[in-house]
Amino acid sequence: MNLRVRRQILSKIVEDSITIRKKNQVQTTLLGEKAEEDWSFSRARTSYLTHGLHEYPARMIPQIARRLILRYSSEKERILDPFCGSGTTLIEARFARRYSAGIDINPFAVLLSKVKTTPIDFRKMDFDPFRFIGNLETEYEEAKKDGKLPTPPVHIFHNLLHWFKEPVARDLEFLYHKIQEVDEPNVADLLKIVFSDTMFKTSNIDLRSSRFLRILPKKKLTSHNPNVLMHFRKKLIDSIRRVEQFTKRVKGESEWAAQQPVVIVAKEDARKLPFNNGEFEAIVTSPPYGEEKNTVGYFRWAKLSLLWLRLDGEVIKKLEKQTLGALTSSNVREQLEALPSPTAASLLREVLRQDEERVRDALPFFFDYLLTLKEMYRTLKPGSFCCIVVGDRSIRKRPLNMERVTIELGQEAGFVHKTSFFRQIPQKLIPWTTPTGKTISSESMVILTKK
Repeated sequence: MNLRVRRQILSKIVEDSITIRKKNQVQTTLLGEKAEEDWSFSRARTSYLTHGLHEYPARMIPQIARRLILRYSSEKERILDPFCGSGTTLIEARFARRYSAGIDINPFAVLLSKVKTTPIDFRKMDFDPFRFIGNLETEYEEAKKDGKLPTPPVHIFHNLLHWFKEPVARDLEFLYHKIQEVDEPNVADLLKIVFSDTMFKTSNIDLRSSRFLRILPKKKLTSHNPNVLMHFRKKLIDSIRRVEQFTKRVKGESEWAAQQPVVIVAKEDARKLPFNNGEFEAIVTSPPYGEEKNTVGYFRWAKLSLLWLRLDGEVIKKLEKQTLGALTSSNVREQLEALPSPTAASLLREVLRQDEERVRDALPFFFDYLLTLKEMYRTLKPGSFCCIVVGDRSIRKRPLNMERVTIELGQEAGFVHKTSFFRQIPQKLIPWTTPTGKTISSESMVILTKK
């Protein structure tokens, strides 16, 4: 029996078992007990405490992270999230008295995760947000009266005035310079996140666009005259409240957190994890579902924030080329034969009949995904669990079951598939249907184990 036939048989076995589990929705505890549970969390509040500091696309909701952490790890163990995004796993690990490490290749994700997981005692730092806002607004009015407001920083990217009306860009630049004057690093980082939210909400971006590449329709744009400082004030007050509540929640950590840093966040590549073999007792993560070019564009979404925060544009282009699947494939047919996922390979062969270029774009992601799974396997302790939250994607409007792909690639990396859970997504940041087709409406929680 050749390799291709064996993979097809394996794919059929996996498909049949998945169909049964989807029908029953059975969840297994760490002790092997079975219980039917709801994973939709349709009525859950998903933006409590620092989870609500800033929007983030395709964010794993905290209720899922918490359930996986509590079920598949124990107190004081180390949790890894190699695609930490907005920091959901890291926050919930901290609440559950676990140490955690999160990495992401996107500098904005790293900044956001750091801010959301860092307690701040504003009184000890002698930072009064109301005094800060009051001084800010006084200086703004004086600068406006004297004609000394900064000009829009068109040097940071050439089409700035396409995405922002000139008065908005001017006011944002004023805010940016005032934030630069704040000396305390943790407070300054928080203010950068508040600034980023203000930038998004006062821009010309149509926030309901699936890829954040469109401006508002002409009619709405004409009447769009946002008050930048008013939004910043409102967002800062809300953010201070959230951080204070978060700080209060983790106040008793000194009893268990003295041995090592509670949370580590770093800009790294999940294909080359900077950790030792067997360093973690659990992994809880939600990786990209495909290459940035044709799925969720995290860098496209964060690009304006990164530019306003003065990360050089050439650096952004370089980082985009380092995302999973960013480098297109040249030997399509040869690589398809080598792809250890019968599910992905079968769909890509269908697409290949009509669009080789699309396959050239999509294929490298799966090999990069396999590299990350091998790294997760390496850094996980034997007997521990790797929990992956992933949604299905489509290629040329053909749906691809990413749960099956994850199981197949996970087995290639050395993992054993324990079980999977499923949920319907009740609401999301981007539309359900876009010009490129339907967006993700369900997710799978794939539980792998390292023997």
